[in-house]
Amino acid sequence: MNNHPKTLPVTETVCASCGNLVNNKFCAVCGEKQVEKHDFALKHYLEESLEGFTHFDNKFFRSAKLLITRPGLLSTYYSEGRRVNYIKPFQFFLICNLLFFLLAGKLNTFSRPFSTYYSFAPYNTFGTRPLINSMAHDENSLINMATTFNERMGTESKIYIVIFIPVFAAVCALLFIKKKKYFTENLIFSTHFFSFLLLFYLLFTLLVGKPFYWIIHGNFSAMFDTVASILSLLILGVYFGIAARRFYGVSNWYTAFCSVLVMVIFTITLIAYRMALFYMVIYTMHTT
Repeated sequence: MNNHPKTLPVTETVCASCGNLVNNKFCAVCGEKQVEKHDFALKHYLEESLEGFTHFDNKFFRSAKLLITRPGLLSTYYSEGRRVNYIKPFQFFLICNLLFFLLAGKLNTFSRPFSTYYSFAPYNTFGTRPLINSMAHDENSLINMATTFNERMGTESKIYIVIFIPVFAAVCALLFIKKKKYFTENLIFSTHFFSFLLLFYLLFTLLVGKPFYWIIHGNFSAMFDTVASILSLLILGVYFGIAARRFYGVSNWYTAFCSVLVMVIFTITLIAYRMALFYMVIYTMHTT
């Protein structure tokens, strides 16, 4: 009786990931590539790293181009299963958010400077000024408080932007309920819309906002903020309308109605977001 263990054919190996027999370069079960001596060559490692970077790079810029030039088409492609040439929606959003985080600066559309909550409506109508006065005992402490607040607000405002995605996915699900889309499809559309929104606000900040505030030596301008907000909402409203028309296949009149309503909801949500950040930052300042 032969007690020796059964040996595998020379041409077969065991997949390191799933344990199934493999007689080819790739595992037929999980797709794992089998390791060869050539894989450990420095030249191969560098070539593979460069290939992975350029492949990702191409996917990102291909997705960004389609997102900007053909509103709604990227979401349509993903919903239809045409995904191999484009980056995944949430991964794309995270990259846009990272770029926004690194390049947008402290003064961005999701944050307001300390002076706004102290002096300008609608923010100071929510009791922000009395709260600030109760914490700042003199002019010097008020100045120090403003400096610390602006630093923290600039960072905090970019961290929680992801909250907007499920909120607007729910809004889209209600507005286009007759289209009987899966909620995940509404999430895809919302994710792509906010990816565009971040890219738009990033470019607007770099090309318009920062040069303007550099000219006026960094002083907050309520007039510029108002004009910039109205112009941005118009552009975003038009973009949303085109994207929704393509993705949901609704009429022009209903698309126009939804665009106006969504921009109103976005404005209200944005103000609420800024106020929530104000109290969050103030609380952390008070407890540290």
